[in-house]
Amino acid sequence: MLPPEYNITDPFIHNVSTVDYITFLKLSTDAVIHFLKRFYVVRPNYKIPWTFFEDLLTLNITWFEVILVFVLSFFWTILRYWITDIIVKPKIKSFNLSPLNSHKLPESIWKCLYYINSFGFLCYVTLWSGRYNFFYQPISLWEGWQDMSGQKVYWDVYFIYFTQGSYYIHSIYATIYMDIWRKDSLLMIIHHFVALTLITLSYGSGHLLEGAFVLFLHDNTDLLLEITKICFYLKKRENGDYYPVLHFIGNLAFVAFAVFWFIFRLYWYPLKLLYTTVYAGVYLGPQDSPFFPILGFMLVVVLFMNIYWFNFIIRMIIRVCTTGEEPEDNREFDTASVIGVSRKELEIMVREGKINKDGKIKKD
Repeated sequence: MLPPEYNITDPFIHNVSTVDYITFLKLSTDAVIHFLKRFYVVRPNYKIPWTFFEDLLTLNITWFEVILVFVLSFFWTILRYWITDIIVKPKIKSFNLSPLNSHKLPESIWKCLYYINSFGFLCYVTLWSGRYNFFYQPISLWEGWQDMSGQKVYWDVYFIYFTQGSYYIHSIYATIYMDIWRKDSLLMIIHHFVALTLITLSYGSGHLLEGAFVLFLHDNTDLLLEITKICFYLKKRENGDYYPVLHFIGNLAFVAFAVFWFIFRLYWYPLKLLYTTVYAGVYLGPQDSPFFPILGFMLVVVLFMNIYWFNFIIRMIIRVCTTGEEPEDNREFDTASVIGVSRKELEIMVREGKINKDGKIKKD
């Protein structure tokens, strides 16, 4: 591959910890235009899509690694069945929950357990291990490419890739066959495919730190969402018991979820991660990097997905503030915005067996 056009210390490079939105748009636009002008100069024989398929053969991925990821994805599926069906479901029978909440709680507990561990480890690697500085200095991601030696990556990032890659494979299966079907479930499946493609291409092309950074910026909000849902599922019981402490924790987690979504996914993600990939990568990465266009495009797609999902959060906040209702996941099948029936009617439908195990309404 051709070496970078510029050095990190070059005055031309805009090197900051976090760029602002206006500067980000200007820098990114200029970088994309420059990349497009340069593309067929450095890769004059590139033909769509045939050259892309040829580039796939250059990915540094072994069959052992592929098999390992699929074995781990099978492990996640078995582990989820064991936790939800063997441990959680029998236990919550004594909680006197409504049928609807009893149906939804095991999924949220499983996801909460996963994200506690995944985000905790991502925090350790990104902020506290002392081995990487890309959160504080995003452009440092390109230091290894200055002499074309590549990124210096330790075991912890490889561990992140194998666990997360296998979890996304499991999640595609789980969204279709195990999770409650939601208004955005199809988009969620697309998201999982995008994430899995990003993980695969970044791993095989030596851009592992960028992938670890993306995961760090996203897993925290998933954790807070599941904590919020668990608290609201548990706070009210069929026998009339009510737990105000769970109501308080749920509201607190919901507020944190909305705030963290904006900070991590709509502020730091574009102004740190996209800044160093879409902008800095053009000038500081290999000029003919085969997967830069597709990786950059998919990272931007993830941003638009984050904006799309943020509209659910805003709608939820508006509904809570204007009606006094409790926050709940308004993407789920059981909201009036999706199927036009009330929660009370849904509870009756569950008792009468009109909702199947996948959370979908049974057809007559």
